[in-house]
Amino acid sequence: MAKYDPPQPLWKRNAAATLDFLLVLIVGGYLLTKLPGNQPPPPPSFGPGTTTTQLFGIGGWPAIALIVVIVAYFMILGRTGGTILQRLFGMKRAK
Repeated sequence: MAKYDPPQPLWKRNAAATLDFLLVLIVGGYLLTKLPGNQPPPPPSFGPGTTTTQLFGIGGWPAIALIVVIVAYFMILGRTGGTILQRLFGMKRAK
């Protein structure tokens, strides 16, 4: 568990971790779907007037790559001064 100087409130630590995860999931997932050969199939149509929205469809090796990217993001940035949102929230890590 990370140690902060001064100790940070629980809501701030949880918010930073959740938003960091969503940031990496959405940005990384979107970029991995743009790789050649990994475009999702077109959404099904269910008749006139119906719409479907899909941010990204990911499966197979890009899904595994996304998990590796998420783990690497937290491991590497966690050891080098904090993740992006920890830095934005002003959470100083104890040395």
